[in-house]
Amino acid sequence: MTSNTYSLGWSLVFWLLWSAGLLVLLLFGAFILITALDAPLVSGWNALIVLAEGFLLFKTARHFVRKDKPASELLLLAAVAAIGIPLLATGGCIMVDNVGGGLRIGG
Repeated sequence: MTSNTYSLGWSLVFWLLWSAGLLVLLLFGAFILITALDAPLVSGWNALIVLAEGFLLFKTARHFVRKDKPASELLLLAAVAAIGIPLLATGGCIMVDNVGGGLRIGG
C-alpha cells in the first residue's frame, strides 16, 4: 500500500462533496419512511439508493482515512455520491411514477 498525502484544498473539497452525499442519504432515507405505506415500489427504489449511497460513502471515507487511494479517485467517487446517485435516483422515481406503479419495458 502506498501512503498518499492530501492537500488542504483537496481535503476540503472531498469532505464538502462527502457531506452533500450524506445529506442525500438522509433525504432518501426520509423518503423511504414517507413512501413506505403508499408506494412500496418507490420505497424499495429509495432503499436501493440509500444502500448504494451508504456503501459508497463508507468506502470513500475509509480510503480517505487510510490514505491508500489517490485524491483524484476519491474526489470522483465523492462526486458520484453527491451528484451522480441523486440524478439516477430521481430519474428512477420519475420513471416509476410516470408508468403508474407498474414497470413496462418497450411500450
